[in-house]
Amino acid sequence: MKFAGLAVAAGIAGLVLINVALYNTPVDITPVVSGKGHDGGPASTAGALQFPEAGDFSETFQRPLFTPTRRKFVPPPVAPQPVEVAVAPVEQPPTPPPQEVAPAVAPSLLGISIHGGAAKALLRVAGSDAAIWYASGETVDGWTVSAIDKSQAVLERDGKVARIPLHPPWKNPPPASPPQPPPSEPQL
Repeated sequence: MKFAGLAVAAGIAGLVLINVALYNTPVDITPVVSGKGHDGGPASTAGALQFPEAGDFSETFQRPLFTPTRRKFVPPPVAPQPVEVAVAPVEQPPTPPPQEVAPAVAPSLLGISIHGGAAKALLRVAGSDAAIWYASGETVDGWTVSAIDKSQAVLERDGKVARIPLHPPWKNPPPASPPQPPPSEPQL
């Protein structure tokens, strides 16, 4: 019994001595730069971190993280503005002032959160800078949130249904048809 106690005490004393020796040992924490070791000589490749040059990430930075295709967003071409033509005014009877009607523009969808089966949509009303999370059944600007899934929110108002996708649809241009040769003339 005494022998076992002495063996445990000797083991603890040995571990304390190792701990003190390691505590007093200096550690080189200088970074490895361009494949050279801390002494200026070439660093070994085994166990050394190799960092790529910063210029190697140029294509990565050009690919947006939150778009489904990871392609750079290209806005659709701007349609030409219509040309106004001056027309002589025709006298009409006065029209009654329009009744105030709530805007029919659906809010924009900024994000979707699905946690534990409960889905919420981050919606922003047109003309507002604030965005608020809405659950299914809640009302925003006269629109009722009827359904939310991982890629869209469905809103209803006065019998109208608006399906708002989280990501804008990507439209691919139609493939260019090969040029047709000119029609040949009949020979006489």
